Amino acid sequence: MAHQHRRIEGSFSQGWPIALLITALAVGSFVTAGVIHRRTFRSPNDVTASYRKDSPAAEGHDSASAKTGH
Repeated sequence: MAHQHRRIEGSFSQGWPIALLITALAVGSFVTAGVIHRRTFRSPNDVTASYRKDSPAAEGHDSASAKTGH
């Protein structure tokens, strides 16, 4: 029996739906993170931001008044 040379074609197009799904999930994650960041980020240099000293709950935790005994 002689060996027959047969060419077996590979089916390389079967993974495209999964690849597109993963890509869409990655893009969606980046967009969601960007939207959340844009809505909630406050710059440390923002003068209109509220600080912890301004809140009434933080008054008892002031380190400067604890040091002086007041």
